[in-house]
Amino acid sequence: MSYILTFANTHAAILAEKALLQAGYSVGVMPLPSGIKAGCGIALRVDDYIASNAFLKDNNIVVAAVYQTSANAHETVYSEVVL
Repeated sequence: MSYILTFANTHAAILAEKALLQAGYSVGVMPLPSGIKAGCGIALRVDDYIASNAFLKDNNIVVAAVYQTSANAHETVYSEVVL
């Protein structure tokens, strides 16, 4: 299962990616999926949102929202995770 982190602006998304990669987290940059109507146009995909989000908070990088991904027979579904 993966999670999508959204950010208020592109600068925050790039800063978060750089910090997570330097700390050894598995992270991928992706365009904001059309099923998510929040944040800037860039999102990060992570496997462990609890550790990633805690790390980003400790480094004063604000995550706008976190979405859990799941797939059904026809599409990928994004469910917002309450922080």
